[in-house]
Amino acid sequence: MTNGRYIITAAGGNATAIQVLQHALARANYEDQGRQLQAETDPLGAEQYGFLIPEDNHFEMASGEFCGNAARAAAIVLANVNGQNHLTFTMSGFSGKVEANVDHYSDNHLYRVNCAFQGMEVKVTPVTANGQPATLVDLGGIVHVVIEGEFSAKEEIYKPLHRKITEELDLTQRDAVGVVWITKSGSSVIMHPVVWVRAIDSFFYEGSCGSGTIAVGKITGVQDIVQPTGKIISVRFTPQAVNLESEMEVTHGL
Repeated sequence: MTNGRYIITAAGGNATAIQVLQHALARANYEDQGRQLQAETDPLGAEQYGFLIPEDNHFEMASGEFCGNAARAAAIVLANVNGQNHLTFTMSGFSGKVEANVDHYSDNHLYRVNCAFQGMEVKVTPVTANGQPATLVDLGGIVHVVIEGEFSAKEEIYKPLHRKITEELDLTQRDAVGVVWITKSGSSVIMHPVVWVRAIDSFFYEGSCGSGTIAVGKITGVQDIVQPTGKIISVRFTPQAVNLESEMEVTHGL
């Protein structure tokens, strides 16, 4: 991994575009650069955009939000830059330290990554969304509204519904807002995350979602959450940290 830009998926979906920078930028410049990175990588399936500054051990999302999948994607790049499998770094949307373990499979593009978000607060509040019971899960750098019920994958249905719920719950000024529909099948929970990022106005029904997995795991008590791709992201809660783990794949080195 010697190039400066990458696209990395988590559990088969939710591709993160990462650009490596020599030095940190001002916040507004991250948003400007993020829009440019978005335009360049959208055709390759990227859904979110971030910047890694190895000299600072810091990862910054374009809009300053938190993203669990992007954190683990950044861990892969940083591990290759530093030549280490165990590392600690900071990231946007989260005030604590991220402790990562990166295991490289024999296939050059596949990894298994665990990130422990030390001291992460997960605030849970019952709410009513679109006239039905729901749960608001606030992670600081992103907030999710979790609804148990059937999901329609038609954009003309889920996009206006997401916007309606965001307005109803007065979340329009948050950095990032997810609405996550869940269904239960035996002991399994299947999730369908729709995420909007305010500063760059990106809007995706994501193939997988790390922060959404944290939200769903917190309120259901289930550890292995089935993503829209059919693959699993695992979440574990300890008194010290929230842990996320799944297979990751570097799909493009640009």
